[in-house]
Amino acid sequence: MHIKLLLPMLLLSFLTSCGSNNKENSHLPGDIFNPNGINNQTFDIREKKFVHNLFKSEYLWADRVDSSIDYTSYSTPSELIKGLRVTPPDKWSFSLTKKEYDDFTNQKTEGFGFGYTKDFTIFLVRIGSPAYDKLYRGDKILRINGETASYETLQKAKNTTRFTVLRNGKEKVVSVTPSAYSFQVTLGKILTQNQTKIGYLRYDSFTSSSVTEFEKEFTKFKAANISELIIDLRYNGGGSVAVASTLLDNITNQYSGQRQGYMDWNDNNKNQNQNFSFSDEVEPNDLNMKRVVFLVTKNSASASELVISALKPYLGNSNVITIGDNTHGKNVGMSGKSYGNNYYFLINFFIKNNADESTSFAGIAPTCTAEDDITHKMGDENEAMLHTALSYLTNGTCP
Repeated sequence: MHIKLLLPMLLLSFLTSCGSNNKENSHLPGDIFNPNGINNQTFDIREKKFVHNLFKSEYLWADRVDSSIDYTSYSTPSELIKGLRVTPPDKWSFSLTKKEYDDFTNQKTEGFGFGYTKDFTIFLVRIGSPAYDKLYRGDKILRINGETASYETLQKAKNTTRFTVLRNGKEKVVSVTPSAYSFQVTLGKILTQNQTKIGYLRYDSFTSSSVTEFEKEFTKFKAANISELIIDLRYNGGGSVAVASTLLDNITNQYSGQRQGYMDWNDNNKNQNQNFSFSDEVEPNDLNMKRVVFLVTKNSASASELVISALKPYLGNSNVITIGDNTHGKNVGMSGKSYGNNYYFLINFFIKNNADESTSFAGIAPTCTAEDDITHKMGDENEAMLHTALSYLTNGTCP
């Protein structure tokens, strides 16, 4: 089984942890998506040898992998991967169970569906989660079922839970019931600045099931005849290369059949190099943007960086604008392989654009710096990153 993915640290913004800016040690509590690939199945010698052979052959840095190891030292897929991967630079190779992978691709999980900082301020609420439209970005959780907010009190919250939050300077009690749920990763709106129509797209993950979502938003953008486009990737940790290619098709339809970029494998596997290109077919909702603004943070990674990099040879560096912070710096991807109930995603290739350029491990530097302002909702024109983007579109300079 082959699955081409660009995923950094397991979509660190959305799943179990998020480490950048002011969101160190932050979490999405109760969401079941295990970054260590731990399961109760036997991890036998045959599977260990299979994984080791993948590292020695298809891994991007295969020539630096130990050829002889003590298999008895590793009891889980996660332990073996961590023991074999070349660090630095690799901090991304990982494994998943089939259920974890299926849940990710189908946008399913369980829990409350919000992310919080170390001081229990909410910075993200998943679209369609139990907490959506109940708890809000910027809410500070003070108490959980009457007890002081802590990781432990949150872990105990299994049923309908009373969150006492500080919102706009006032305490408010909100009840949320955790459950299994399907969530969305896309939300769009049309803004107007000085009679200019601007499409704003919040896009949280490059899952295969997200294509239908963003296609609908681009249909609205096309009908409104927008002149500018802002894509909010601040928490988008990546996903499918094919989905990234489709998003590029929606952004511009002027380069039919031309190469967007390619996957560059190690010297022993150049036969697996693969191009991804703009579609030969122009869809009714495809736009023809001359410039695009991206809202980014250190949690914007992989497929997010691919889209930004792929546009530069076509639109020009000055017309691919990034607002926020340096991106994550994951210019590599995986071709997943399965064994039994486990999927293994090892770093296999560099991602390069049509100019044969790869982004840096230090990330893509912002055109304009801006804080991720968690006191405002994403998509609020007063939120610092979006406000900076709108100012840049109007004035052509960083505020």
